[in-house]
Amino acid sequence: MPKSWKEALTTYSYPVDMKCYEKAREFPGFFCTVIKGDRNSTMAFEDHYQKLAPTEIAAFFEVVFWKLYSQRNRCQKGTTRIVDFVQETVITPERLWEAVQLFVRTQTRENLKRIRGALGIRTDVLAVPLTLPALASLETIPMIDNQVARWVTHNYIDHNTNRVATLAPFEMNYTSLRDNDFSSYLRWVHWCREVAQVLTNLTAQRWRARDIEMAVFTAQRNGMALNVLP
Repeated sequence: MPKSWKEALTTYSYPVDMKCYEKAREFPGFFCTVIKGDRNSTMAFEDHYQKLAPTEIAAFFEVVFWKLYSQRNRCQKGTTRIVDFVQETVITPERLWEAVQLFVRTQTRENLKRIRGALGIRTDVLAVPLTLPALASLETIPMIDNQVARWVTHNYIDHNTNRVATLAPFEMNYTSLRDNDFSSYLRWVHWCREVAQVLTNLTAQRWRARDIEMAVFTAQRNGMALNVLP
């Protein structure tokens, strides 16, 4: 039964050329890799962020660019807008990492606002600010984006079967996920944690909440069906 999930995770692909960021040269030691985009190379990027973010502000900039990379019409300007704000207001990596860790400990709108404030994000978007705690706590917090939200909205009834933590559809009233979808996001977080434990028990590998999201992202983008789990 977990075969479809393992296939989706194995075929995950999100390649990113970090070197093409327009301000890459301003950050020696950063923005200097091409991420192949499979699970292993992506995990290496996740490790890189966790190791360096507490003391290096550029590690956060890399994550923002990585997250926005698939949106070619806004990845450069969107990243630079955040970079410029953080540098001009002298936001330290320690302050930003503390805001991220606060959300890791307690997932509330107020803690999300702290991350947005440190990044200079003025709208109530979810995806970019929530990527920072997701990559900081891979075992417990999955990422969220439109691909995942569409999958949840189309499949939540079937995949709530056998679950204690249940999914709820996303409103998706805007081109990007907003605060009105935060309650659905929280249910997604708890569902991923439960499903990660189920798959860990069913397979010979350790599944993280992030792995569940990677499998769902791949399934939605590639038109793959994921089996309902026991």
